[in-house]
Amino acid sequence: MPPFDGITTPAVTVQFFKSGTWTTVTTTDLIKINLRRGRTQQNDRDQTGLSVIIFNNTSGYYDPDNTSASSPWVVSGASILRDGLQMRIVATIGGTPYYLYYGFLEETKVDQGEAPAVTMTFVDGIAYIADAQAPALAAAANAESAATRVGRMLDIVGWPGGASRSLTGTVNMLATVQNRSCMSMIFQAVDAIAGRFYISRNNVATLVPLADKFSRPTQLLFTDTGASNTVGYMQLYTNPGTYFVVNQAVINRTNTTKQYTSTYNPSVSAYGIAKTVIDAPVATDSNAQNLALYESRKNATPDTYVERIDFNGLTVGTYGALYPDFLSTELGDQISVVRTTYDGRTNQYNLVVEGMAFEITQNNWMVYYTTSAINPYSITI
Repeated sequence: MPPFDGITTPAVTVQFFKSGTWTTVTTTDLIKINLRRGRTQQNDRDQTGLSVIIFNNTSGYYDPDNTSASSPWVVSGASILRDGLQMRIVATIGGTPYYLYYGFLEETKVDQGEAPAVTMTFVDGIAYIADAQAPALAAAANAESAATRVGRMLDIVGWPGGASRSLTGTVNMLATVQNRSCMSMIFQAVDAIAGRFYISRNNVATLVPLADKFSRPTQLLFTDTGASNTVGYMQLYTNPGTYFVVNQAVINRTNTTKQYTSTYNPSVSAYGIAKTVIDAPVATDSNAQNLALYESRKNATPDTYVERIDFNGLTVGTYGALYPDFLSTELGDQISVVRTTYDGRTNQYNLVVEGMAFEITQNNWMVYYTTSAINPYSITI
């Protein structure tokens, strides 16, 4: 059977939101789908999820200036292929759909040459949140939990409520005068709970705290043996971790002079001072002290980890029924890698998915996971 048949491998489709309904793009019009989500390192911010899709435009349907009634993307005489168009990428296997990406059209480039093509760039909700400003308040207000603060920022942006939000974070934060971008306010909340904020595969604004890492599923086992229920990899990049040591943390609790510093001296003796400064207006001194303690300890000792795994998504089902696990893998989920080296050593790495990228064509599906080592260190902030 051919690739992407929905039976032996997932059927991948692109859908546009047209007149209140998700409408599937003709699959043969898809030349290439690229997408990336998440981050490249555990201490980075989660970046705007980005998808770039190239369409065969010999039909002329994907030209936003085409207002012909014959085009499936023209409604009431106007093309829907304009900024803000909602798009999602869906992979279906065994009749079950899995959503890989949800975004909004930001840019369109039309190639009118010998091989007409249209390239559309989509961004996820982080890009829209980043554009919004939390207005200045006359006096500091809204002493609240991290989750409540993020929810208020989403209200300012106009982000939908209900199932479109999954916000967890009970650490209380100081009252604020705001007067900064909504994303900056969200980053403060993320730092206050030592967590992360991202837009999920199916467009849910997601805030998770430090403790979240202990409840995430382990989705896939990668090996080089071809064993049943494992995934084979093409490239495996490891990193000794010495460039990412942090052994001193300074927590800025207020905008004035209240700082809390924690230094892990054994690591300083071995590697020198490696400092991070974090803007986290937590409500109590003990919160700040514990946050500083955590941030100065969690990466104080370098651990070799797998920095990136490259594999072919079309081979995930070769040695077992692994497509549901692969297609439901989310940022923050866990995976394992077992590597038998040429000199006979067996190394196992237990990892967290920090970011993911796909490159999909009509005959191939390359996948790139960026990962970090599972860090068992925790503390109650």
